[in-house]
Parts: sequence; structure tokens; C-alpha cells
Amino acid sequence: MTESIEGLQSRLDDLEDRVDALEDEKSDLEDTVQAQAEMIASQRERLDEYEETLSVSSDHRKHLQQRVHALEDSEDSDETSQSKSPLQQLISLPSKAVSKLTANQERARFIAKDIHEYAKKVPAGYAIDSGTIRKVLKAKEDRTPHTQTVSRVMDFLNQLKKEDVQVVKRRGTKRAVFTERAVSELGSTSSPGGITDVVMRWR
Repeated sequence: MTESIEGLQSRLDDLEDRVDALEDEKSDLEDTVQAQAEMIASQRERLDEYEETLSVSSDHRKHLQQRVHALEDSEDSDETSQSKSPLQQLISLPSKAVSKLTANQERARFIAKDIHEYAKKVPAGYAIDSGTIRKVLKAKEDRTPHTQTVSRVMDFLNQLKKEDVQVVKRRGTKRAVFTERAVSELGSTSSPGGITDVVMRWR
């Protein structure tokens, strides 16, 4: 009987040892799980930071691309504008800009737009005299313009295109003489452009 009790005690001790071992293993496993959970959380945080960095980089790249495109468009616009003479830019002004011109500037623009119809062919190119300008403006405004008005319109044309337009006086009559190149350029100008500093100075 005594041996049986001792045997049971030994078995009980073994069971307790196994329980302790299992508890230790469980504790170790829990520690491992906790460590892995922390590692996963850390990796997820790093991934979130990486994604945020990528997003910021992408936005920055898009912003730079937009700036580059804007600069390219601006340069193209400037080149297109600069390739036109002041007189070409004047006649291709959009309606909003035309409304800001003075009366005489608008008259000069009106004459220049269809100069090939009003001017006569001469050895130097095409010439339109003050009398013809007066008739054109009279038909446009239904009243005879003052002599000073005609003179100012001619001077304005002369200032805008000095190399291709020259105001001269022949036999007591003032004439604005356009070179063939100027008339050709004006005839081919159709797209809207920007008002030039030259035009603004004469406002």
C-alpha cells in the first residue's frame, strides 16, 4: 500500500512537471506570438510610411510635371507672340483686348486688317494716302473724320511697323507706304495674339 502511494506521488510529480513544462512552453509561445505581432505592427508602420513617401513623391513629381508643362506652354506662347510684328499682333487682338484700345488705335487696326484692299500697288510696295484713309473711316463710322484724326492714325501705323511702314509726303499728300512683306504678313495673320508694349505705350 505504501509503494502504491509512492508510485502515485511520483506520477503526480511527473504530471506537475509536465504541466509546468507546458506552461513554460505556452509562455514562450505567447512571447513569440507577441514578438511577431510587434514585428508585424512595426513592418506595417514602415509600409505605411513608405506608401506615404511614395504618395508625396508622386504628388511632387506631378507638380513638377505641371510646372514644366506650364513653362513650356508659356515659352511656346511667348515665341508665337514674339514671332509676330507689333502690327500683326495689333490686328489679331481678341475682342476683349480690342475694347481697351483708343479710338485712333482701333481705327488704325481697322485699316491695317484689310490694307491689301485699300492700298494701291507702288514700286515700294503698297501705298494708302490720307484721302483714302479718310474715305474708309467715313464709310466705317458714317461721318467724316477730322484731319488730325487721319494724321494720328497714320502716325500710329508708322510707329508700330517702322521697318515696313513709312509715312511720306508726296505733292502735299501724306501716304503710308507698306512693304510687300508687311502686307503679306497682315494678310496671313488670323490667330489671336497678345497686345504689345508698343501698343500700350500709345494708349
